[in-house]
Amino acid sequence: MRIEVAGAGAGKTSSMASRILSEQVPEGKVVFCVAFTNAAVHNIESRIIGQNGSVPENVKVSTIHSFLYSELVQPYYHLLFGSRYEKISTINLPYKPQLRNAIISNLEKEGALHQTMIPKRAKWVVDKKSDDKATTKRMRKRVLSFFGYYCHKIVVDEAQDIDDDMLDVFLALDQAGIKLELFGDPKQDLRGHKCFRKLISTFPDEVSYKRDCHRCPEAHLHLSNRLACEAERQVADAKAREGSINVYFESDVGPDVAKFIENGRYGLAYISKKNARFNTHSEDVCHANDEALNHDLESQIRVKHGNTLTELELRREAFFVANQMKSLIIAGQHAKPVIYKYVNSGVFDFDNKRCSRIAEALSRLSNSQGGGVAVRSIEAIKGLEDTKCLFILTTDLTPYLLGDNKQDNRTKHLLYVALTRSLDELSVLVTKEVEDKYGRERIKKALT
Repeated sequence: MRIEVAGAGAGKTSSMASRILSEQVPEGKVVFCVAFTNAAVHNIESRIIGQNGSVPENVKVSTIHSFLYSELVQPYYHLLFGSRYEKISTINLPYKPQLRNAIISNLEKEGALHQTMIPKRAKWVVDKKSDDKATTKRMRKRVLSFFGYYCHKIVVDEAQDIDDDMLDVFLALDQAGIKLELFGDPKQDLRGHKCFRKLISTFPDEVSYKRDCHRCPEAHLHLSNRLACEAERQVADAKAREGSINVYFESDVGPDVAKFIENGRYGLAYISKKNARFNTHSEDVCHANDEALNHDLESQIRVKHGNTLTELELRREAFFVANQMKSLIIAGQHAKPVIYKYVNSGVFDFDNKRCSRIAEALSRLSNSQGGGVAVRSIEAIKGLEDTKCLFILTTDLTPYLLGDNKQDNRTKHLLYVALTRSLDELSVLVTKEVEDKYGRERIKKALT
């Protein structure tokens, strides 16, 4: 296993593309390059094409979930456990574990695997399951041997995002003799898994550090390096701009913050979490929530009208009812009376578990309709950059900026990401709550 730690703007993707293209891949073998988002996959492919003119036939670039499903779960799971998945579900799951597990179980009865369960099923294939039988263990050894026959190497981008199940998958593959290269930055672990940090600690002799930063000016690195250990601190390259940091206070801006942001013409404006004055509404979350609502409504309507409606008619009815329900929620009605409206009108019968899931989906929709100035969350802008950025400083991140809290956790990582997005001008808007709690002079001193 080889690990490269590369901070923000270190040119990690270009470096990774160069290493992939420099591989001498034996005939019949494949290099698998995996990332966590479709955007990251596209970025890697673009870098490979930029250096080589095309993606070589013996290089496969995909999301990590696609890789785990296509290369491990789909071809091998049924050999170990006797059942085969026919499709993947991406519906939004409820927060309550009981409801969440019920949906996952129902999906699996329908031959569907929810995307969040792919890493765990992949772990069962290559590592272990708690109730493994001797025959399963023997088959697993054969599966690993066969996979190693055509897998030359696995290259992982944004390795700080791997979770416990993915970690177990990679450790099992490494133990089986499959070559692995992981590129990432533990300071940008916004999911809080800490698995990449574990790997760095476990394999210290296999770790290298890429310290050059091609994005951030020295003034910005002066702040972000306070959040890094000595080995991970970065140096701005010779071509970096001088950079500037501007500090504004919400109390000076006044009530029209939206106008302030608009006039600033910021390429990126972001905050750690929404509040009464700033909204981080996510279209992706709403889309997944819509899928969950449609799925549960379709199931409920099928129970009552499955004998009289075709599958197409069932889907259309569920889509129509979902849109009507959403309109009522947006108009200010509560989830429970909305559900009873359609139960009483005969659209579907009341089922406690499924109606609870419908209510939760509608409640999430209600919570997402927040007011306030529209900005982006720090999670949403990870991986992005712009010449001019606005970072809205809130009380959760301030102790880390001031050095009052030095714990290495997700909150600290959010601050690191926030400080390393700008190519030139970084503006910090200090919220009223931060100024009231810590004082204007202390904040200004920390940002200079």
